[in-house]
Amino acid sequence: MNSSIVSTPYYGADTTEIVENLRAACADEDPELFFPIGDTGPALLQQEEAKAVCRRCPLMEECLQGALERGENYGVFGGLSERERRSLERRAARQRTSV
Repeated sequence: MNSSIVSTPYYGADTTEIVENLRAACADEDPELFFPIGDTGPALLQQEEAKAVCRRCPLMEECLQGALERGENYGVFGGLSERERRSLERRAARQRTSV
């Protein structure tokens, strides 16, 4: 069994999960791609480029989960922008309170 710890330039921390032959799609990308400045105009295009990298990544779900657990406030993680992650967290909180 070939296993490794996955580290990406923007992820912020190594995962502790064993991953077989997987490499994050962002590993060879410029980390700045995932941190657009602003949320209009060119920043939206940059955000979409970052999300395209995420969509082809085999670790997208783990990346998103890690960002949510760490409370990442900036950047694109797991295919979602900071605004989208906040929205996801608000929906989850509403569902928890309505149950």
